[in-house]
Amino acid sequence: MVLRGNAFCPGHITAFFSIHDSTDNILMKGSRGAGVNLSLGAFTTVALEPPKEGGSRIPLELKLDVVGLDAFEVDRSLYENVLHAVLPENGTGWKASLKVRLQLPVSQGFGMSAAGALSTAIAVWEACYCNIPGWDRRLRFKAQQERYFSMKTSEFRIKPIKRRLISPMQLYMKREEQLEPVPSSGKASGMLETGGSIRTPTRWLGESQADSSIGLPSYSDCIAAAHRADILAKGGLGDVVAAARGGIEMRLAPGIPPFGEVHTVPVEIHAPPSVAMMVVGQPIETKTILDNPARRAKINEAGEAALKNLLVDPNLDTLMKEANQFSMGSTLQSFLVRAAIGEVGKLTKASQIMIGNSVFAFVGGTSGLEQVKNVVETWRKRGKVTVCDIDLIGARPIN
Repeated sequence: MVLRGNAFCPGHITAFFSIHDSTDNILMKGSRGAGVNLSLGAFTTVALEPPKEGGSRIPLELKLDVVGLDAFEVDRSLYENVLHAVLPENGTGWKASLKVRLQLPVSQGFGMSAAGALSTAIAVWEACYCNIPGWDRRLRFKAQQERYFSMKTSEFRIKPIKRRLISPMQLYMKREEQLEPVPSSGKASGMLETGGSIRTPTRWLGESQADSSIGLPSYSDCIAAAHRADILAKGGLGDVVAAARGGIEMRLAPGIPPFGEVHTVPVEIHAPPSVAMMVVGQPIETKTILDNPARRAKINEAGEAALKNLLVDPNLDTLMKEANQFSMGSTLQSFLVRAAIGEVGKLTKASQIMIGNSVFAFVGGTSGLEQVKNVVETWRKRGKVTVCDIDLIGARPIN
């Protein structure tokens, strides 16, 4: 018997972030910050053949096909780690055929490693439930998702912001500073309102038992597997939980629930803006930035300041303002990025996509289609411009 499943995971743009990866617990590692989920991302199809009864205990056999917009080196371990985590007995004896289609550039800040990992995990979820009617699968997935983002979270600690230069000696000796507590909202997810208060979404499924499925992978298993795989591959820190949540998100605590917290910023539902994006330079490998102590210090100071300011007034204008301040303060903004941002300054606010030589801007919505046309025509002189919607749902199975 062959089990088949399909899934989609949105791409994710990070506007600003701070790095929190000093813990040994990989589920607590991550980032704080804010970003945008995109209607373009990764589509994954999986075909699974379970072990034959009494068959040999051979390792997982994987046939992998990953295709993107341009040529790039596929990290096979990313997908193997996901499958080992979500399949029974670490995938021993299983055969898997995996097709992944990436719709956005790799190593330019669009979260393609996270999208590939999470869409793979959820495609496996869909495959394992494929003998259940489609309406029942959708109900089970929604119930598991709601329960996951209704978890209670706990207090975490970060290094306090200090407006001073840190000496190279302190950086390379990794001198420990006193940590200060950051109170938790007690909720893994909700919607941020003016002043940073959090409104918990109404649970339309109530106390549904639709998510009780003994022996099958859960939604929680999928998020944990993808997050772990992305961290190990050094593809990103907070893209997985952001893409799972959907919308314009703020990550107030690093990691995934129950450690991490991710909340959304309200979007004008009747006239939502689109997102215009363009690559202006060569790809940047995330790990080259995350492994640089001097860069990390600047990123963390700028990222914590940006998050603090956005929490005071969580809206798109504040997000773009803080994103620009972050890209300059963290010294990640290249000359090409700065020039592209300036070119559309009179039309809309734009900023850098983290971590990449690429830019983005909110266009259209209440500003109309003329603004979209003008931004695209201005940026088109530099390269290909992509316009897509904001994905408000998050990663999900397709059935």
